[in-house]
Amino acid sequence: MMNPKMPMDLAEYIPPVAMPSERSGLRFEVLGEGHSDGANQLFNQVFGQSRPLSHYAWKFWKNPAGPPVGMVAIEEATDRVVACNSGIVRRFQVNGREVRTMFACESAVDPSFRGGGFLFRAVTGGMVNLAHKHGVCFAYGGQSTDEAIRIGRRLFRYQDLFELRAYDRILSSRPALQGRLGKTGDSISDLLPRARLKASEVEEGWDFETHSEFNSEFDNLWVRLQSQFEVCAIRDSRHLNWRWRDCPIGSHFIVSAHRNGAMMGYLVFRIFEKDRTRIALVLDLFVDQDSTAAAALLSHATSIANQNRADVFRIAICDEGCLSKALNSLSSFKLSKREVADRVIGTAMWFPDGSLEDYESQRQLLKGESWYYTQGDADFLD
Repeated sequence: MMNPKMPMDLAEYIPPVAMPSERSGLRFEVLGEGHSDGANQLFNQVFGQSRPLSHYAWKFWKNPAGPPVGMVAIEEATDRVVACNSGIVRRFQVNGREVRTMFACESAVDPSFRGGGFLFRAVTGGMVNLAHKHGVCFAYGGQSTDEAIRIGRRLFRYQDLFELRAYDRILSSRPALQGRLGKTGDSISDLLPRARLKASEVEEGWDFETHSEFNSEFDNLWVRLQSQFEVCAIRDSRHLNWRWRDCPIGSHFIVSAHRNGAMMGYLVFRIFEKDRTRIALVLDLFVDQDSTAAAALLSHATSIANQNRADVFRIAICDEGCLSKALNSLSSFKLSKREVADRVIGTAMWFPDGSLEDYESQRQLLKGESWYYTQGDADFLD
């Protein structure tokens, strides 16, 4: 399907997919809340997880931006969900306009139904064609693997937008000792003193607060800074409380930086364990284009992570812009030797009856260099 008004420069990006055709023994349905248990069971089966239904409900049905975009295939004989593709609606600001995008986050097909790739194409085609009914004009995905990128390019015309490279600050001897001695290194590192971090000079003149939730100060920060960014996910308190306060996976550290009584930015990180190493990972960092606020927050958050026995403090960024400048002012951060680049891909969506402003927003979204993006703008680790 194609909008006859759609400019030719955008038409080449629109995924050439259709709503699923009938198939004996199967029926296709628009993803609804009543499919939650079946879709979650399929996810757990395919990916070897044990995600509770409450987690699925938070991710897909409590999102303040609205319900997910998705399509399911159901085996008529058993009434089981055997294929599903779903995306989370995300509100973005693009050149001062609010637009709706979709983070394409979960696709799964029962292994016994994978022959020929029909079901994957069918439920994905359904999702793509339903997106406009949710006002969605663009889709993107993060943490993209080589296979996902290859399939996305071939079937759905996904484009490479940008990549984030991880930078680490080492806080304990555990990573180095693990590399040399394996599990024995874990035991030795527990006996050694941790890094003693002093307040960096980049923190001078700043006041910091920790938070358990996001209040009107964060709304005011978003209103004040939003015009500085060409493309940025909307970060108001309603979204932030759903994304971080209500997230069922662990707890998050929320830190804000203030100067002369005004909030100038915030940072969110989570500590998790991977390969026996406790990693403090920055998931959101929102500041103005002046790199000094970012540097102050990174320095202060590193100290908090160290106090909570993290072995590594990590942030992934594009190698340009204010966050890159902030890291350059903190010589203790080095390019990670363990973490691969986080590649983000995206594509314009079929958008019937779009306005000239809508099409211009799609063009801007296709320019990866115009995005302000953090790993929490995807469902990374969630």
